[in-house]
Amino acid sequence: MFFATHLGWIKYRLFRLKHADHALILSACRQAIENRASYRNDKEKWGTLHEDDVLLLPPFPDNCPKVIRDLKPAHVIIRPDYTMLTFSIPFFRAGLLGFRSGAKQFGTFQYIDGLWFWNGNASTKTAHE
Repeated sequence: MFFATHLGWIKYRLFRLKHADHALILSACRQAIENRASYRNDKEKWGTLHEDDVLLLPPFPDNCPKVIRDLKPAHVIIRPDYTMLTFSIPFFRAGLLGFRSGAKQFGTFQYIDGLWFWNGNASTKTAHE
């Protein structure tokens, strides 16, 4: 029963991501990149991030774009070239990568130019410029 419920939750989350307003999400990710210096940084709570990373853990600050907050990610990592929204689904990694304009892009599959789904597996990481 747990497995069926869990599989249903994964399918539901993926369905919602597939049918979301991708242009609006990408715009919010780019806004987060532009304003990343203005956010609190929860990086000291993790030890494995890059030097320039900004980590946001819930509850997300009010100045984080509402679109991102409404998606309810488990955490947000903002890097100079992209914003990563990671969703907490036990035993399944799901994330969105929103790239700044002109940045090298990667992910598992592309929703629109600049916005990718990524399952976190390096073997599914496809790079595009």
